[in-house]
Amino acid sequence: MTLGSAPIETLLSSISTTGTAVQECPICQGRNLSAVYRFQNFAVLKCRGCDGSWRSNMYSAADISAMYTGDEYSQNPYFSYQVDEFKEAAQGRYANYIGGLSAIASRVKVGKLLDVGCGSGAFLNLAQQRGWDVSGIELSPELSQVSRRVVKGEVINAAFESVVLPDESYDVVTMWDIIEHVVDPVFCLKKVERLLKPGGMALFCTPDEDSLLARTGLFLYRLTGGALSYPAMALHPTYHTYFFSRSGFKALVGKSGMQVVRCYSQEAFFEHSQLPSPVAKWGIWAIEKVSALVDRRYEIVCLAQKPR
Repeated sequence: MTLGSAPIETLLSSISTTGTAVQECPICQGRNLSAVYRFQNFAVLKCRGCDGSWRSNMYSAADISAMYTGDEYSQNPYFSYQVDEFKEAAQGRYANYIGGLSAIASRVKVGKLLDVGCGSGAFLNLAQQRGWDVSGIELSPELSQVSRRVVKGEVINAAFESVVLPDESYDVVTMWDIIEHVVDPVFCLKKVERLLKPGGMALFCTPDEDSLLARTGLFLYRLTGGALSYPAMALHPTYHTYFFSRSGFKALVGKSGMQVVRCYSQEAFFEHSQLPSPVAKWGIWAIEKVSALVDRRYEIVCLAQKPR
């Protein structure tokens, strides 16, 4: 396992950060690894076997719980972004939700829907307006309370991995921008498969390592020998544990027993006020517009079905 001529073990020991160092692929247990990025506090490792990527020092379940239930999270601008989600229709997030619901409805009759990581309840609210019997799971106590104000169904405040629910009880399970945060994505997808009724659908949304935006960040990082690392760092935030390409995510879904029926890309909505310059803002806008022409926008949406 090497980064150029440097052993992965040497790389990991040179990076000071929290978490547990992983020296084999947590998805397929392969050991043919390479380091794609080396940032100040962590590296991004990639498995050549399954095409999965992850941060060099993995978060534990306790780390993730502390990250999303403490005061730092509720005071973070991202929290306000979640709470204000209903105001974002003009910015396009609702268009993504509507697109996802339309893709689901073309394959499954309206029924019971579970949204894992439901945040402020914006997607659940939209789904229940369209006739779905909705419920959600949310790790943040504050966001759970916000969601309960707009959702008629149950909203459970807990980690998805720890929640006990009856097998084959949902027609649809959705995970919008959640799978990249979990400790064990294979376990989570297998649990989704168990919760689905035969023929039920799952929808997963996650950033795409093969998006034009991500590839641009990688090109600039390599071109400058890592000196220009901001674009790549922005696309690999410290609170993400995993980073998936389209092919890597399809392989992950295959481990769950579900079958991928469709994958497409969608536009992501960045906090433009937090970007370093107007150049970055307009650069991202231009890249995403070009990405739409080749279906390589920043986020991938994957629809998977449980066999009947």
